[in-house]
Amino acid sequence: MKRKLKSLVASLCLASPLFAMSNANAEGKLTVYCTVQNNVCENMTQKFSQKYNVETQFIHGGTGTIFARIKAEKDNPQADIWYGGTIEPHFQAGQLGLLEAYRSPNQAEILPEFKSLMESKKGDFTSIVYMLVLGFGVNTEKLQKLGIEAPKKWADLLNPKLKGEVQLPDPRTSGTTYTIIATLIQLWGEEKAFEYLKQLDANISQYVKSSLVTTNLSRGESTATVGFVHSYATEKEKGAPVESVLPEDGVGYALGGVSIIKGARNLDNAKLFMDWVLSKEAQEIPWREHGVYQIPTNVKAEVAPQSVKLSGVKLVELDFERFGSSEEGKRLVDKWLSEVKLAK
Repeated sequence: MKRKLKSLVASLCLASPLFAMSNANAEGKLTVYCTVQNNVCENMTQKFSQKYNVETQFIHGGTGTIFARIKAEKDNPQADIWYGGTIEPHFQAGQLGLLEAYRSPNQAEILPEFKSLMESKKGDFTSIVYMLVLGFGVNTEKLQKLGIEAPKKWADLLNPKLKGEVQLPDPRTSGTTYTIIATLIQLWGEEKAFEYLKQLDANISQYVKSSLVTTNLSRGESTATVGFVHSYATEKEKGAPVESVLPEDGVGYALGGVSIIKGARNLDNAKLFMDWVLSKEAQEIPWREHGVYQIPTNVKAEVAPQSVKLSGVKLVELDFERFGSSEEGKRLVDKWLSEVKLAK
């Protein structure tokens, strides 16, 4: 989102209903809650509308924002399907009974490393559409002015010279910082992870919406951030003095989810949309047309040359059973709020 939103309600954008009667094999309407880049949401829904003759609209928002909205609308759903956003809140929504069971046949084309996760009960309600790699983003011009090197390890973000120079997303509205919390807990245990987050808070200028983190870094409003590195690659291509760094002591990652909302008014079209976004064709659209270098999870999809190379990278093994629990998710975000954000 390009501007600050005022509430849990995200900006509403209507994808133009484009009709192609020659290849139409569906009809009706579809409303998508979309948690990827706004321009990608618009393009994906337009292409789906054109391909299947379905009048499609989307509502854009961060992961936490959309999850909160789905919970609030439990008795009167306002959308049919949730596309994008880190997968733990999708799993949590399934646990809370907020999702419709549907296993797309295209789940069979998922990368082998994620097959076991999809074969669990979680795969009854949610499918994986992309992979995001967590790392540091730095503004090289700001680093030079401060006279410091780019951080190489998590502890380097605690450098006193970075006081007021670091920004993170707020985990109440973004799934990114929840992924950071989960990564640090997996690396060090919960006690040490929260001690680190408390120390890091001294260097944080503000906790912002996830879309602003990279934008502010590019503008020089911050020197360092933690986020998904594909967004830094996009900004660098645009000419911003931005580089990404994968932390040497452990790299977290997130999986993007897609789930049908319980009580969807356009259930058949929601199933069709899920099938389509899991296809090779759809998973290549973000990088081919928008320079968004997330990693496709369809084994047949081509990976962008600009996407992060995972060979030799020390990926942290995430416990999706634990961090995909609704109780655990709420507990950790509440703990972050009380012990980090609001702590004196």
